[in-house]
Amino acid sequence: MAAETEKIVETQKRKNRKNDPNHLSFGKLMLWKSSDVSAAWVNVIALSYLSIYASNTLGLDIKLVGTLLLVSKILDAITDLFAGILVDNTHTKLGKGRPYEISIVGQTICTILMFAANPAWANTAKYIWLFVTYMFTYSIFATLRVAANAPYTIRAFSNNQILIRKVASYGGIITMFCSIAVSVVFPTLVASIATSAHGWTTAVLLVMIPATLIGVLRFLFVKEDPSVDEQSKQEKINFREIGLLFRKNRYVWFYAVIMLAFNLITNLAVGTYFFQYVFGNMSMMSVFSALSMFVLPLMLTFPWIMRKMGSMCKMMICFVIASIAGYFIVFLAGTSLPFLLVGGILASLATLPLSYYGVLFIMNICEYNEIIGLPRMDGSSQILSNLSSKVGAALGSFVTGVVLSAGGFISSTEKVVQPKSAVFAIRADYALIPIAGLAIILVGLLQFRKLEVILENRKAEKLKTDPKPAENAGTTV
Repeated sequence: MAAETEKIVETQKRKNRKNDPNHLSFGKLMLWKSSDVSAAWVNVIALSYLSIYASNTLGLDIKLVGTLLLVSKILDAITDLFAGILVDNTHTKLGKGRPYEISIVGQTICTILMFAANPAWANTAKYIWLFVTYMFTYSIFATLRVAANAPYTIRAFSNNQILIRKVASYGGIITMFCSIAVSVVFPTLVASIATSAHGWTTAVLLVMIPATLIGVLRFLFVKEDPSVDEQSKQEKINFREIGLLFRKNRYVWFYAVIMLAFNLITNLAVGTYFFQYVFGNMSMMSVFSALSMFVLPLMLTFPWIMRKMGSMCKMMICFVIASIAGYFIVFLAGTSLPFLLVGGILASLATLPLSYYGVLFIMNICEYNEIIGLPRMDGSSQILSNLSSKVGAALGSFVTGVVLSAGGFISSTEKVVQPKSAVFAIRADYALIPIAGLAIILVGLLQFRKLEVILENRKAEKLKTDPKPAENAGTTV
């Protein structure tokens, strides 16, 4: 009898969880993060290894390669603008953001092609090849996917901010774990297989083929909730609204600055140089990447930390300060393994919320749009941050090229001993440049905190007039 009662209670609990609008099923979470995992693998390879592939395998000048990648971002000023408007004006049976999710396949294919250049080609042909494949990867396919991400997320999870916070925190663990896994495995592939141009292509294929198969799962199985659009006006967005957005909503600019600095830091692509020429062992890069897994459980506490602090920005500010301290330790550590480990773990703290909480920033920006009399513009509100993210990513490679060249780094397909000035330049690029970027992020977060206060006051006003707001109503995050 007791066993039977226990079974009934357990069955009822499962039904209650299923009917709970704030319940996030593990299956849907895994399907949703599949595309992010693939995009993360593309970034690990394309952003972290393109520079050393170009210099050491193709024999190209890393400063010129960095300049070309930066120039490619001029196209993003156009593609980001049109992608945001395109998504905001999309109304199909599949939904608003979901149709563009298939762009992940374009990203993986172009990444394979990026590492398939022939060293026998003339240098001009090699520069053009890298420029075109990089442009299609990020200026076309990544632009469409990122522009559609916030609208797709909002509608896939019924505009429920509690659910979306769970997706950002718990899903971030999945993305980061898989990203770390590739960061651990790929250096070993590079060391053992990528000893020639053909070897590089093989190594990239071994990652990009499963990335393609995994990446399409979100598009195939995660639908949008059409009731979200029934709750708001479907206004046609044009360039006039975009202009008003840029003029009236200063927070899109603050968020753009934050993402510019963040992407510059995370895309310096100097780690391979650091472990090869400073630490003296590139295979140790895999060990350091594996250690990042120790910070993954911290993401489970993010919703709790935000509740305790009462603010997403307050939490991020604390993490940024810790990361600055970590990079100082890394710079002073030299080749001391214990100090590098401690500094590296602290330095990684700021990347966690900034990597996975972007949708929450955009949701707050969209709510402010409504306060100042503009349409929500889920897609267009990301135009500046998407553009600045890509410019920051390209600036990372460009800055690395400039700093290493200024330090006298020798680009060669042969093994060479780098001068002391080049080794110091690598150390500075690995630690001091990120500190400067984090200082900019800190200023941006302090400014963005003002938006949280505005939305908190708005929520308080709503509670006065409606003491029982809808469960899924927007809340400050």
